[in-house]
Amino acid sequence: MVLAYDARRATRDLDAVFEPHGVVVEEAHAVATELGLSPYWLNDQASVYVSRTADDHARRVFDHPGLRVSVASPEHLLAMKAIAGRRYADQEDLSVLVAMLGLSTVDEVELITSRVFPDEPLTDRSRLLLVDVLDARHGSA
Repeated sequence: MVLAYDARRATRDLDAVFEPHGVVVEEAHAVATELGLSPYWLNDQASVYVSRTADDHARRVFDHPGLRVSVASPEHLLAMKAIAGRRYADQEDLSVLVAMLGLSTVDEVELITSRVFPDEPLTDRSRLLLVDVLDARHGSA
């Protein structure tokens, strides 16, 4: 979110999907050693939340021989965070994304989510989180 969408909240790691896996992990550990970072600064744990649906609007932020960095579109990020439904970890990001996309209802979020994750409906917990996010965005109590 910080890299691609100028969100204020930063974490201590970078969620990524990368290949070839072994080579990238080795190089990430070398960078960590050289810069004094956590060995887990490049985190591939989020890859389980990535949709199998193609992200036609992913944005390339860096392109160099041997390294290409793209970021998920706001729609894909919104869907991943809505499906995860993590109140403390994702509420601020969801707020940024619904504002960026001009969304005002849970149904609008659900429509995007169903396109990105066609086989994963929103849980009740996710819906409640989205209601809170949207109410706060529109100044409701």
